[in-house]
Amino acid sequence: MNCVLPFSYNICLESEDFDEAQAFLNSRIDEREVTPLTAQGGGTNRITLQPLQQTLLFGAHWGERVHIRSGALSTCHLVFPLYRSIEVRNLNRVLGPNEMLLMMPGSEADLIWDSGTSAIVISFDSATVHTWSSLEGESLVSGVLRILRPDSLQVRSMYSLLQCVASQHQIHEGSILPVMQQHWESLLIESLADQLTDPAPAHIDILPLHLRHTVDWLKAHIAQPVSVSDLVKVAGCSRRSLEIGFQQFLGCSPARYVLLQKLELAHQRLQQSQGTVSEVADQCGFNHLSHFTRLYKDHFGETPSQTLKQRTLVPRG
Repeated sequence: MNCVLPFSYNICLESEDFDEAQAFLNSRIDEREVTPLTAQGGGTNRITLQPLQQTLLFGAHWGERVHIRSGALSTCHLVFPLYRSIEVRNLNRVLGPNEMLLMMPGSEADLIWDSGTSAIVISFDSATVHTWSSLEGESLVSGVLRILRPDSLQVRSMYSLLQCVASQHQIHEGSILPVMQQHWESLLIESLADQLTDPAPAHIDILPLHLRHTVDWLKAHIAQPVSVSDLVKVAGCSRRSLEIGFQQFLGCSPARYVLLQKLELAHQRLQQSQGTVSEVADQCGFNHLSHFTRLYKDHFGETPSQTLKQRTLVPRG
C-alpha cells in the first residue's frame, strides 16, 4: 500500500471544502468536528471506502493540516497512518506510519493530521464485535486509547490483512462479494481480540505525558514515603483524573501501583541480601511485619524469608 490511498474505486469525497468533509464523516461514523489549521487553501481532501459487512474501512487523505475532534465514541476505531504522521493530543504522542491507534468506545478523538497525511481508518460495529464467537462473555475495555508499534503481532497481522483487502478491492473494482467481506471482517476482529479485552497498555511509552512523568518520578522516589497526594502534585491534575488515568492505562489505582512498586523494591533488596526481612520491610515503608509478609507472599508466591534464604544459599565467588 505504501502512501497510495487504498479503495480508490469507491471515492466518497474529493473536495477542498472542510464543511463538506465534516458532513460526510458525521453521516457515516461518530460525530466529528473538522477544523483546518492552515490558511493556504487549495488542498484536496479525499475519503474512500470499502465496507466489510458491518465494518467500514476508509482511506483518508487530508490536503491541509487539520484538527479532528469527537465526543465519546460509540464504536471501536482504528487509525493506521500510511504516509506522514498524526498527533494524538490526548496521549501527547505522534502516531507514525504503520503504527496503529486503537480507540475504544467511550474514548475521544483529538487528532491533528499533518498536511498530506494518508491513513486507513476502520470503524467496527459494536454489536458485531460484542457477539463475535471468541469475544462472547468477555468484558471489552472502554474509554481506552492505545498505540501499537509496527513490530507488534497485531500491527503486522493487521497490515497484512489490509494489504489483502486493498488488493481484493482493486481486483474486484470495489465490489468484494458479501461472503468475502464477512471473511475479511472476521479476520480483522480476531487479530485484535486480545487488545479489545486487555486493560493494560502494550508499552509504557504510550502513557499520557503527565502519567509517564508521574510514574518516572515515583520510581525515582520509591524508597521514600510516597502518598497519592504526592503523585497528584507531580501529575498536576486532580486526584480523580489521576485515579482514572491509572485505572485506564495501568489497570490499577495509584495507591495499588505505589504498593506494587514498594513490593518490587523489597523483593530486589531481599534478593541482594540488603538486610534482614524486618530491616527491608522498614526500609520500604511497611510498618507491620506480618502485614508486609502477607502482601509479599500474595504477590510473589513465597514469603520474604524464603526469598532471602534462597539468596543466601547461593555460593559466592
